[in-house]
Amino acid sequence: MNARNCALLFALLTTHTVANSAPVSWSLAGEWQVQDANNSAHPAASGWRPLHVPANWYSAGYDHQGALWYKHAFSLPVQPPDVMSTLVFDGVDYLAEVTLNGQQLGQHEGYFQRFSLDASQALQRHNRLVVRVDSPYEDPNKVWPLHKTLMKGILNQHDTRPGGAWSPQGQDANSGGIWAPVRLHLSRGATLDETILRPDWSQGLTHPALKADIRYRALGQGPATVRLTATPANFSGNRFQADFPVTLESGAHSVQVTLPMPKAKLWWPVGTGKPHLYTIRVALRDENGLMDTAVTRTGLRKIVEQPDNKGWLINDKRLFIKGSNYIGSPWLSTMTREKYRRDLRLVEAMNANAIRVHGHVAGRALYDVADEMGMMIWQDVPLQWGYNNSAAFTENAVRQTREMIEQFGNSPAIIVWGGHNEPPWNSPWMEKRFPDWNKNLNRELTQKVADTLSEDTSRIVHRFSAVEEHYWAGWYFGTVRDLLAPAKTGIITEFGAQALPRLSTLKTIIPAASLWPKTTAADDPGWTVWKYHNFQPFQTFKFAGIPRGKNIQAMIRNTQAYQSQLVATAAESYRRQRYQPVTALFHFMFVETWPSINWGVVDYLRKPKAGFYALKRAYQPVLPSIEPVTAQWQSGAAGSVRLWAINDTWKPCRECRLSWRITQRDKVLAKGTTTMTIAADSGAMVKTLTATPEGQDDVSIRFTIENSAGKIIGENQRTESVIR
Repeated sequence: MNARNCALLFALLTTHTVANSAPVSWSLAGEWQVQDANNSAHPAASGWRPLHVPANWYSAGYDHQGALWYKHAFSLPVQPPDVMSTLVFDGVDYLAEVTLNGQQLGQHEGYFQRFSLDASQALQRHNRLVVRVDSPYEDPNKVWPLHKTLMKGILNQHDTRPGGAWSPQGQDANSGGIWAPVRLHLSRGATLDETILRPDWSQGLTHPALKADIRYRALGQGPATVRLTATPANFSGNRFQADFPVTLESGAHSVQVTLPMPKAKLWWPVGTGKPHLYTIRVALRDENGLMDTAVTRTGLRKIVEQPDNKGWLINDKRLFIKGSNYIGSPWLSTMTREKYRRDLRLVEAMNANAIRVHGHVAGRALYDVADEMGMMIWQDVPLQWGYNNSAAFTENAVRQTREMIEQFGNSPAIIVWGGHNEPPWNSPWMEKRFPDWNKNLNRELTQKVADTLSEDTSRIVHRFSAVEEHYWAGWYFGTVRDLLAPAKTGIITEFGAQALPRLSTLKTIIPAASLWPKTTAADDPGWTVWKYHNFQPFQTFKFAGIPRGKNIQAMIRNTQAYQSQLVATAAESYRRQRYQPVTALFHFMFVETWPSINWGVVDYLRKPKAGFYALKRAYQPVLPSIEPVTAQWQSGAAGSVRLWAINDTWKPCRECRLSWRITQRDKVLAKGTTTMTIAADSGAMVKTLTATPEGQDDVSIRFTIENSAGKIIGENQRTESVIR
């Protein structure tokens, strides 16, 4: 901490904590010092280098594996004996050992959780804070990737991170570090550590209540008062407040109170209403005044999963879920509120109403922004593929899962807790890759984590993400046309295909000398750098059969055309199957998270690909859907399509005009119109069209829906190739 900050901290703490003991927090962000800790039990006197906190060390310019020593100095006045001093870390990846002035304060495991340590006894006038942070490199021959010991999800193994999921380089660009804010909090006599909020709907939607589980630590026993206040955060409305007498106990404890909020405004998802939010303030007082305060935010939202794939009810109204899998960055410190908002605006522009935070817990800013925008979230636990099969790891995962639902559960945007993604026992494809795979590997882990998620009854719990709900036809097996088949699950959490980004982006990823490998063979050494950046030549050229073309521009066009065709075909197919059985749909993947070539429909520079616009069309709230019936159109033979009208909104489209036209070159093969009312929350087949093409020019089918005022509210088109 520089001299100016020390002076400010001294002045602030002198004014507030010595004069009237008001609670105060002070950020310890800024320039810290670090040194390698892999081979030292204690930090050395020399060899330190500056590193900004908060930051993942890789994103801050330090490419490191394993452990680092961090140190930081700060000063403050001597505190009265009734002042509690707490060091609060919002996120350290992955293991932390914290020492203040030579006194060990505690340890923590887990990259995404906030944790607090009592520093009262160790705090002095001048302070030296030392943190050993360890984000281990796991042995790729014995541990990684099937028996991982770190609960980091996609942050240390995934198809979309540097090196890919299965190569020896798959742990490159380590995400370790003190990546989220650190602060010192001072309070008098007691400290509020956590406020866990859940809505109570027992009196109906018009008379909700807010349950609060307030975690605290106190120096002694005695009477006190908890004041709970709910104030509108993003709208004008009534404030709710109540005082609750409590008896504090010495040490760490909790109290539970319930705040009635009659006629409170509800939180509504994007496209359905306003996402009303309330700022929640907890104030703890005793006979001498204020002891501590805590502020959080929430919204009142009810979510219910109806049985038999009848749909999900948001505030008692059924809503079809259209989403995409999302990872903002493998280095969470780089994602600010502004960057998350930029991404979610793109998601909204794509006509999606939800994201699946895939295989990790993101930075807290994501959930704040989603709450404000009304973007629904399916939140996974950070469990991706295989892990250590011991009881100890399972219990560790249970603890971290519980901390996730407690610390992030105030967010109304989170409507689903999702469990283990593709656990080994559910992934028979692993048998060919790993000799020590077995059909029960991690079964107990999956089960106990799912049971822990179920402790939160205010949300839908999806116990694990099964391979059966990952519809990879057209990429890892089968063909695009297989995506037209009846869905076997009500929830589809993955489907997609890779595509190259635009050339200007691609040139920032692949060196010019490597832009055009000699062949399309997957084992051609020319693809090595491409594979490191996640491109899959075998699936692209052999499985999907995408032609490379004569130059890189043609390859870009061809891969983007294939991706857009696949995602549109799948999305429309599963929307036509709404509630028979499909209730929720998540495309894979929304955005590429680093200089990568993968399944994203938006590249890492946030430039949309053709697939983005294909999904935007397929996700229209009112969709004129074109179902391809004839697999291959032939010259001189009749070909057919079916037209569907799908309305995901809660309002009927009365006296809507549906128009269609099939053309080949300048010739109209079929056309027509009809007027009908499209019921709210509905989907139905309208008409079968048949036309006979002549020659080998493409056939174009166009289908539009206009409202009663003549405004186009849905439009679609499809192109069919014609053979002799």
